[in-house]
Amino acid sequence: PFGSSFFCLSRFRQRLLRRPPRFAVCTAMSTQPLRPEEGQTRDALGLKPLTEDVPTEEAETTKYLKMLFVGVPVVGQVLAWLVYLVCGKLFKQQHLYDKKFSFLQENQLGYIYLSVWLLSMTRARLVVNANGARAPARVDRPDQHVYKVMDSSGALKDAAYVMMADTGPQGRFNRAQRGVFNTDETLPLTLVMVLLVGAVFGPVVVGIVLLIGYGRITFGLKYKESCAARGSGFLPAMIGEKLLEGLTLLCSIKGIFAF
Repeated sequence: PFGSSFFCLSRFRQRLLRRPPRFAVCTAMSTQPLRPEEGQTRDALGLKPLTEDVPTEEAETTKYLKMLFVGVPVVGQVLAWLVYLVCGKLFKQQHLYDKKFSFLQENQLGYIYLSVWLLSMTRARLVVNANGARAPARVDRPDQHVYKVMDSSGALKDAAYVMMADTGPQGRFNRAQRGVFNTDETLPLTLVMVLLVGAVFGPVVVGIVLLIGYGRITFGLKYKESCAARGSGFLPAMIGEKLLEGLTLLCSIKGIFAF
């Protein structure tokens, strides 16, 4: 009986080894012609088509450096100081702000605000790094990674890259998930800045959070429909988040320097 069982197991193992791997079926399906709506934006490898308009990594990096380290911080500071002046003078909050900034100065708490702002800039530099590499890689959103079967020879050697499904129910699900993850990526810093800015500006921070919440929800809902539609929610969310960032820097300035 033992010899018979061993013989059966050996035959089963031989059949299993001769059977093609299951992923080969998926790969064969992935190399079929793209549907018409997909073929408009992807080449045979699943990437955005290679054209003369594809920017270099250096050009994209420079563009995002100017955006995230010049344009956005300047706008954030203009909005932050405008909020400070309007609430202080028009809504008679100046005496309260002066008392809170004096407390920050006396206890050297302004450096906490500065540190959080610097961490925000650290993340911004990493975003620049990733966005600079995206365009020359010809990877469109919502894809965040590119996967490839690492086979040096055989039928899979030149197989298409494995990308997110971007059509039908699966595409809607992927984009909806990306809307959640994009919010999650910014949430830790946003929460910290809400606490720090709220300690000084009180009810003002509630209005900012409502703006961010509206933007993020709209962003996620629109993203599910299409990548192009997500901008109507992304803009108000960015205004709110960058205003928080600007107020954090303002608090660090007022909390460190006496003026």
